[in-house]
Amino acid sequence: MLKNIIEKIPVPTAGMALGLISLGVLLKPYSEAFHIIFVVLSLLMVLTLCLKMVMFPHSVREDLKNPILASVLGTFFMTFMQLATYLVPLPYSLALFIWGAAVLGHCCLIVYFTVAFIFKLNLKQVYPSYFIVYAGIVLATISSPLFGLELLGSVIFWFGAVCIVVMIVLVACRYVRFAVPEPAKPLLCIFAVPISLFLVAYLAISPEPQPAVVITMIICAQLSLLLVLTQLPKLLRLPFYPSYAAMTFPFVMCASALTKATASLQTFGINSILLIALEGLVLIETVFAAAMVLYVFARYLLFFFSAGKAGQAGQAG
Repeated sequence: MLKNIIEKIPVPTAGMALGLISLGVLLKPYSEAFHIIFVVLSLLMVLTLCLKMVMFPHSVREDLKNPILASVLGTFFMTFMQLATYLVPLPYSLALFIWGAAVLGHCCLIVYFTVAFIFKLNLKQVYPSYFIVYAGIVLATISSPLFGLELLGSVIFWFGAVCIVVMIVLVACRYVRFAVPEPAKPLLCIFAVPISLFLVAYLAISPEPQPAVVITMIICAQLSLLLVLTQLPKLLRLPFYPSYAAMTFPFVMCASALTKATASLQTFGINSILLIALEGLVLIETVFAAAMVLYVFARYLLFFFSAGKAGQAGQAG
């Protein structure tokens, strides 16, 4: 049964793992137990994907020929970037090695993806998952100060900033011109993440964040989240697809960005009423993000269980 489950594990499982580990970071101020539980669950999921890469390498190579699956693979490296931050207080050299390997792996993915899909651009095959390839690397900017690599973090930040402008235009043109196949529709949720990701990265590497920049990014991030939320009821009515993983990390990152931005604004002497409103919004988005991650995680568990049962039935037949 375990072999059947591993064989059926889809690449977007890495996105689910990223959502879990990011939720652990978000909930750490509330509960150390949740912090540990979610990193363990994330690690288990990403390790099962590692097992698939070892046991069924041909299947993974075939997946990389698909632009959606190839782009979603970026969440695999992003998960290990997050995992490395958990290890910093322990064996620092191990944490640095994992972080560096994840960043290097993501850079290799950028090169491969650019050659395989961008140089041979087919607008109909462009999806929001492209953001993962070119903006996802900015997650390294957020954790770079932990390793004393702020300069590298800044370079990555500006690289991602340029790429994200191009990707927004590209993805918007694709959605205007072509219909989206049903299994890819949940990827729309990824629209909510780029600005929030860059907001957290900006706060991580800026010694003196500018209030106007922070407030502007908060507004843009919340508007992008609102756009996705208007479509979420339709997406939740869809049958389960592995692309459901796109309903996890974006919402967690939105809550994380608002949390960090609100804390930053407290140092600027911002109107207390505004801060109270933002703190209330932080709580709402945190609860919502946790609910979405747990819901999608439950759907993934059902998917894995049904895959295992199907494999057993096939063997019995």
